[in-house]
Amino acid sequence: MATDVDVQFFSHLNGLTLDNNWGDLIRMLDKALVSGIDFTQITAVSIDAQGDVHITLYAAHNAMLFQVVELTGFAPASLNQKYRIKGVPSTTELILKPHTVIVETSITTVGAGKLASLGYDIIFRDTNDVKRVYRSKNPTAQHPFIRIDESLTSPDGTTGVYTSTYAKYAMVGLLEYMEHIDDYENPDVLQLPFDPSDPAKNWEITGTGTGVVRGWAKWIWATINEAINTATTLSKPPTNKPRLFTLVGDSDAFYLLNSRGVGERKLIAGCGVFDSVHADSNITPEWFLMSTLNTTTADSDFPTVNAQGGASLAYNAGAATFFVSKKDTSVSSSHTVASPVLPDLMTGASDLYSATHIAALQIPFSDAEKNLRGTLKHVAYSGNSLEQASTTPLLSGSSMYVYDHLTATSATISKGGLYFYLGELE
Repeated sequence: MATDVDVQFFSHLNGLTLDNNWGDLIRMLDKALVSGIDFTQITAVSIDAQGDVHITLYAAHNAMLFQVVELTGFAPASLNQKYRIKGVPSTTELILKPHTVIVETSITTVGAGKLASLGYDIIFRDTNDVKRVYRSKNPTAQHPFIRIDESLTSPDGTTGVYTSTYAKYAMVGLLEYMEHIDDYENPDVLQLPFDPSDPAKNWEITGTGTGVVRGWAKWIWATINEAINTATTLSKPPTNKPRLFTLVGDSDAFYLLNSRGVGERKLIAGCGVFDSVHADSNITPEWFLMSTLNTTTADSDFPTVNAQGGASLAYNAGAATFFVSKKDTSVSSSHTVASPVLPDLMTGASDLYSATHIAALQIPFSDAEKNLRGTLKHVAYSGNSLEQASTTPLLSGSSMYVYDHLTATSATISKGGLYFYLGELE
């Protein structure tokens, strides 16, 4: 078997910034989803007896064990492929395990390297550089258009104005088809989330000052507090300090665990295609969206763990939910709510399987109509409590994982956490 190189992860530990600035989320997603992170000049390279590639860089790489590296411009051409980072001897050295076996033993041309992206394209971007539409490279009909919008005003610039010092979040949604960046009011196009009575609801900004309402589905990255045990208020200016995060996935689906305050307590966002249990899933796209879904004014108490989707996969039955397209839906119908099928809602905190080195369980889920829908890609419930530092790569046999905190309880000690399966290291 070949080493798996499809599922990638990124972190604040790679030098990416998710701070209290507008544009931070989009800039990070551009790097992680689309371009990757370029290394500095490769000053030395060799192939060892096991076929692993050793590279030395001019400056620190900020790379982590089991991340995916892509090499280009080398001769022989067999080196131009993707690799897993098998070893990190120093801040300027990496040992790379190739996906495809390299038979050559000498290198005639030294090329360039980078941390590979998750495999998306930017389909549309606006002139003000505050909106993106991403989509999987080489997509099938199942792959959605992912719209991310950091706009602060309504299109006319006056009827809706969100103050720039307030909490930072992007409006987010999935669409079946788009012809331009603001093409979201067609009721004949499947969307998630969607309100048939107001097709533009997910993207509307109305009101001004503390009475402003900005969007519906939100990916939040900077608030004044952790907003775990109590509600937060969007109108209160967040602290200026980089947030901790892990982003992991592939061209089908990805997840973002990030702190919203300045501590380590994280909540999850994410979107993409899930593994369906239905044989006819190629007819109706099977999507999921993990987000906060709310239309409160900026000065109102903003619920997190006490709202649907507020803490997907954890905490309590309402908060642990997320949103999916309806099975056998008509395009003009609303979305539905999904609930994970888990031993409990305290992933990484309840320690049910404490004797197991890596107790990672796949996450199936059902919807509000009582359909068993499928399983989420990549992400896994943690049956043991690790209390690891942020973004921790782990190996179980030949199986690669990355672990990070997820807030699962109100206790400050038992933070909880999730595993993400990266594939096999062969």
